Amino acid sequence: MRTMTFPLVLALSIATPAFCQKEAETDSHQERELKACGPKDKEVMYVADTDKKSHPQGTSTADTSLIYIIRSTMYGNKIQTKVAVDGEWKGVNRGNNYFFFALKPGTHYFCSKSENNSIAILTTDAGKTYYLAQTIHMGLMKARNDLIVIEDAEGAAELAKAHPSTWEVK
Repeated sequence: MRTMTFPLVLALSIATPAFCQKEAETDSHQERELKACGPKDKEVMYVADTDKKSHPQGTSTADTSLIYIIRSTMYGNKIQTKVAVDGEWKGVNRGNNYFFFALKPGTHYFCSKSENNSIAILTTDAGKTYYLAQTIHMGLMKARNDLIVIEDAEGAAELAKAHPSTWEVK
């Protein structure tokens, strides 16, 4: 009986911290997702289109940051990937689209939603421009997405190839 007790105690002492750590990571991800995407009952549905005639660009001001959301691939062209910041839905992209908006400086939680939610946290400074790219991957029913911050030079190059997204709230 004594030989069984030691392995059992050892197994429980190893498993307990691992189990608690996994639970804490899940809670942390859920909190970030709620900050970024907001509650499900506040989610906005869009009807999206592409404006191929113009190429508007924003300007940052002394008290705001300019944010570009770019989806520069045609992969999954008709699948919508929408974006929320700090729980407020900002817009939607399809393949080879972009949109932009201004934010107050500070730490912001971004949510890109397709089949999955991709979360990015970005601290912005006034007067600066930031580029976030929605990358698309094959998913089960729709395209899955990742939202990543990209460097200024890459962002400007991707922006030059993309068309502005237009949308209406359903």
